[in-house]
Parts: sequence; structure tokens; C-alpha cells
Amino acid sequence: MTLYRMALRQQFVSWIVWAIVIALGVGTVASAAPAVANSRALVALMGSLPASWRGVMGGALMTQRPLDGYLYVKLVMYLPLLVGIFSGFQASSLLAREMEHRRFDFLLGMPLTRERLLISRFLALATAQAALWAVTIGALLAFLAQQGLHGDVVGYLLVGYSGFLVTLVTSAGALWASALARDYPTAARWGLGIAAVPFVYDLTVRIATVAQGWRYILPYGYYDPPHLLLSHAFPWLETAVLVAVSVVLTCGALRSFARREV
Repeated sequence: MTLYRMALRQQFVSWIVWAIVIALGVGTVASAAPAVANSRALVALMGSLPASWRGVMGGALMTQRPLDGYLYVKLVMYLPLLVGIFSGFQASSLLAREMEHRRFDFLLGMPLTRERLLISRFLALATAQAALWAVTIGALLAFLAQQGLHGDVVGYLLVGYSGFLVTLVTSAGALWASALARDYPTAARWGLGIAAVPFVYDLTVRIATVAQGWRYILPYGYYDPPHLLLSHAFPWLETAVLVAVSVVLTCGALRSFARREV
């Protein structure tokens, strides 16, 4: 638990900065929500768009619930990317920066296994991610309530949970990259790429409306807020797949870190 608390403290300042930035963005988007809550113009616009763009913009969600469709297009679609960038950079620093600055020498000189050290740090990062998602979804519902709108509490809790699973994979992949990278700048670039490249790929595939099955080779394919908000169905399949991938990536990071000379 001591290692876990130490890792949480190391991430605290970065977490505060990201939480404030995301909360401000949420407030900005939510401030315009009353104007579109019952907008027929959005529904008419959706009907005039090609099928590919209707899918990207939420499809049935936009036509049936314009408010949630607006929030999806303006904010919710991008949340895994924003939290994923935070996770990627933080995971990159868990190993690469510490090894570059030779901060592990003392810790590894103690009766402490590398596996325990790495798992404690990764659990702290997962906790920080979950807290960031909780703040984001809580801020969204609070800002909507302030505007006199009743947000879909169950739906957005499911969206936050689904997004957390995606960013968990992001951080596990960045952790493995950090264990393999020779220096921190390289690890940070990999962390950013692991968050951003799959998002761009998923968006491209959805716009192209071809080979949709290829979306599911990357974690963003399992993030589907329109479906969750309309159905309130718990994402069992997404949970099983993304947790399994996170475990595999974390095990890869453990093996790579065990072989590294520190």
C-alpha cells in the first residue's frame, strides 16, 4: 500500500490539471445545451447527411434525443482520447522517466520485487483514470442540472465505465512501451501515439463505412455511447475483451521490465 500511495501522490498534480481542463471543457459544451435540447434543426440536418456521417454523429441518438446527440458529437466522442492522452503520458513516466533519472536504484535495492513495484504503480494509474472519468461524468451531469436539464444518469455512468475500459487498455499499452523504450521522450511519444492513432483509425473506418469489423481490433471500436445511452445495456462483451487485453499488455510490460537492466 505504501508504494501505491506514493504513486498516487506522484500523479496528483497532473491529475488536478487534467481534471480542471476537462471540467472547463465540459462546462463550455454544457452551457450551450439548452439551445439544442429540443432543436428540430438538428434532426433535419441529420436527415440531410450521408449515412456515413449520420453514423459518426450518433445516428438514432441525434434524431431521438438531440441533447444527448449534441453532447456526443461535441464532447463524449472525444473523452477517451483526452483521458487516454493523460493515461499514455502518465504510464510512460511510470518506468522510462524513473529509469532515466535513476530513481529506481534505491527502491530495487530493498526487498521488493519488480513485479510488485510495477503493479502498484499501474494500479495507482488505474485509480487516477477512474477518478478522472468520475469527475468528468459528474461535472457533465452537474452542469446539465445547473441548466435545468435532466441528464441520463444511468446512461452516462455506463459511458464513463466504457470509456474507462478503453483508457485502461491505452495505459497498459503505454506501460509496455515505457518498459521497452530506451529513454523517456521515446516512451512519451509512444504513449501519445497509442492514445491518438487508434482514435483516428476508428474515426476513419466509421466515416468510410467499409470493413466495419476492423474497428474491433482496436479499443475505440468498443466505445459506443449512442448504444449505451439508448439501450442502457451493460457492456459485458466490452468488459471481457478490454480487461483481457489490458491484462495481456500488463503482463508484457512485467516481462519486459524484468529483463531490463536498471
